Amino acid sequence: MRVLHINAGNEDGGARTYIVNLMKGQQTTDTDATLMTFEDGPVAKMARDNGLNVVVMPQRRQIDLSILTPVVSYINSHKIDVVHTHGPRANFIMSLIRGRVDAKWAITVHSDPRIDFSGLKGKIFLKLNLRALKKADYIFYMNPELANYFHKLGIKDNKLDEVFNAIDFKQAMPDPHRQKKFSLLMVARLVEVKNHQLTLKALSQLAFDFKMVFVGDGPLMAQLKQNANKLGLAKKVQFVGFHNNTGDYYDECDVSMLTSNSESLPTVYLESALHGRPVIATNVGATSKIINSNTGWLVKAGDETGLVKALNDAYAEWQNDDLDSKGMELYSKTKQQYSIEKLAEAVNTGYKTAIKP
Repeated sequence: MRVLHINAGNEDGGARTYIVNLMKGQQTTDTDATLMTFEDGPVAKMARDNGLNVVVMPQRRQIDLSILTPVVSYINSHKIDVVHTHGPRANFIMSLIRGRVDAKWAITVHSDPRIDFSGLKGKIFLKLNLRALKKADYIFYMNPELANYFHKLGIKDNKLDEVFNAIDFKQAMPDPHRQKKFSLLMVARLVEVKNHQLTLKALSQLAFDFKMVFVGDGPLMAQLKQNANKLGLAKKVQFVGFHNNTGDYYDECDVSMLTSNSESLPTVYLESALHGRPVIATNVGATSKIINSNTGWLVKAGDETGLVKALNDAYAEWQNDDLDSKGMELYSKTKQQYSIEKLAEAVNTGYKTAIKP
């Protein structure tokens, strides 16, 4: 089966990791996968670094329709069986050429489209994205809360399939160890939906000493730094910006965190598992499938009191050197269920359903 994954190419978050890990997993199946991007950016680089097939079809600007005919030509001349798009721009381009290609069309919805866009421009992009979703032959979604939303759009169950993030577990088993100072980590873009402000407020109420590292970049950087200073956290909190390789940060923390208002099943949970670190997380999307009292702490979204309690509980376990069991349980559970091989099998089953006459 020949599959062409298409993405705009400027993604540096979880969707990029998902695409690359899916393609790596597909190397273990009968799928011949290639990635097409519209710019030679972080997605193409990460794919190449992992030895994957990449073709760049450059756009002069975001809405550059001169690439439509070259994309059609590539799909048909390479006898692509399934075009798998990731992200609004790729979905939009494919929606314009759907009738000109022989391949089936699958989309992965990585996050909730209702909160992905803002402002007037955002409303337009949302309409275009929804139009694309209705045209596709098959939709993979990662947030179980989206199922009812798709039904309301008139998309039938036989075109829908819930999938999951995955990670490559080929590296050695983790060997977690207690840090000298209780150390916390959050890897997330500095945007509203991740709710870093909730984390800062909870941290300001802790009576013990700690170190908190925020990895990620985004429009809220300056505001969050200012808020951290106002809350008296300047000496305890670090904002280190975006980093391609976050492995060292996980190795140097005791617990990772994510306090988002909306998620599917973020890659950062799996990255934390890969390093044997338990997670404090808000109970949104599919989070509860892997984060529970055995693997970390679940908190209601926006629950500052609950988050403070979870942090105090985690600190108590750190003092008693009891965190490793939670981290290794998370590692064991995710390795069984969320490997790149498992993801590739699930997605390929969806492809075959879409291809059936």
